[in-house]
Amino acid sequence: MTGPELAGAAIAALLDTLWVALAIAAAAWALARFLPRTNAATRHLLWWTVLALVLLLPFTAMSRRPARDVASVDIGAGPSVPTAAADAPGRPAAPLPPQRKVFPLEIRTGDWMAVAIAIWLPIALVQFGRLAWSFFYLRKVKRGSQNASDAVARRFEYWVAVCGIRRPVRLMVSDKIASPLATGFRRAAVILPAILPAQFGEEELDHVLLHELAHVARRDDWSNLLARVLGAAAGLHPVVGWTLRQLARERELACDDWVVSRIGEARPYAASLARLFEVCRGKRRVLLATGMAESASRLGERIETLLANGRQFNPRTSLLRVGVATMALLALLAAAAQAPHWVVLAQSGAAPAGDQPHAPKPVNPRGSFLAALVAAGYGDLSVDEIIALKDRGIDARFLADLSQSGWEKMNAREMIEMHDHGVTGEFLRALHDAGFQHLQIRDVIQAFEQGVRPGTLKEAAQYGTHLTLAQIVRLKQAGVIP
Repeated sequence: MTGPELAGAAIAALLDTLWVALAIAAAAWALARFLPRTNAATRHLLWWTVLALVLLLPFTAMSRRPARDVASVDIGAGPSVPTAAADAPGRPAAPLPPQRKVFPLEIRTGDWMAVAIAIWLPIALVQFGRLAWSFFYLRKVKRGSQNASDAVARRFEYWVAVCGIRRPVRLMVSDKIASPLATGFRRAAVILPAILPAQFGEEELDHVLLHELAHVARRDDWSNLLARVLGAAAGLHPVVGWTLRQLARERELACDDWVVSRIGEARPYAASLARLFEVCRGKRRVLLATGMAESASRLGERIETLLANGRQFNPRTSLLRVGVATMALLALLAAAAQAPHWVVLAQSGAAPAGDQPHAPKPVNPRGSFLAALVAAGYGDLSVDEIIALKDRGIDARFLADLSQSGWEKMNAREMIEMHDHGVTGEFLRALHDAGFQHLQIRDVIQAFEQGVRPGTLKEAAQYGTHLTLAQIVRLKQAGVIP
């Protein structure tokens, strides 16, 4: 597959799986909301599962080529009515007029792809540029920071010991930042604004230190970095963007739970949150740093959550609940995998009906091999490919049958593989007529080796047009279809 074809296949897979991504995100939201006793740490891990599934969806779609796409929808065509000519023995049925197919939508490589890449690439570069700026800015801040006062440092070491944090972490102050932050990556650090210790009381300062230590203990610096990189690569994917916002929300709520579980009371901590926001509001956050100060809307939600009646502050992740939710999402994904494609990449050798200005030249099965190649549309093969085709026994008769099958253009390797496995042009024609027009070569060969023949497809068509090729193979193996 060439570069443009690969890009087109990726875009087609992305569009084709967008509805599945929306369904997975909606299901995860319902599970996170209604699954009993699900805390923020558990929801945070659940949203990581959702992000992984959503990002993997296009790759699974690219590797999963369905046996049959969405059933074609005739525009302006009424129900078919049998005719006497079609029912009369020995008389072939009249050919049906060409049908306009609504689904699957076929996208083709062309100028539009360059436009799509031109939109995505600058956005991705800007996002990665922001990440790079944030990384170097944090490194500069860390290098320019100073040690905290002895009193504050002792409080910090006390909480590190009490909370059992084994990860090495330093406490520093800096006049280059306006709000507290926790940063990594190999050498974790909690950095406070230089003026903050003088403005906060001992209890309020403890709350700030504990919140930043929660980020360090949870290794949010690394998970935030990974989330930002994936978000930058995904560009404008709406589900990815929404999932990242859920991750950020649950990360802060999980740290709030972590703090309250240590101090035992939510109301004083909520007051410290409001106090910190008053000091730090309007300041720009650093992308790769995690901190206690957030936007006003998110802060209000956090305070409301902290003060909710009957709230349990459990900082531990429930792997059982995450496992149950993940199994439910995988079941949804498995069900979606059985659905046909709605958007596909048009094959390089295929063109929609009416787009071909000239009918293909008929191939003379008794003519020369080179003339048959040209007539069949393979005049662009290399000398090595022509020799390989001839050496493997492909002749003008095979090319004539192939050109009359209505099948999309193959490359030399695919023709050799089909010929070596005995697949005939008659079988390809039967597949084409049955509506199987977007198959991979290995699927065709596998069906042929399992005994599927033109008569098999004709017999299966009596049951309807919704059977997939894999289902027809199963019916053949079970003896349902002779």
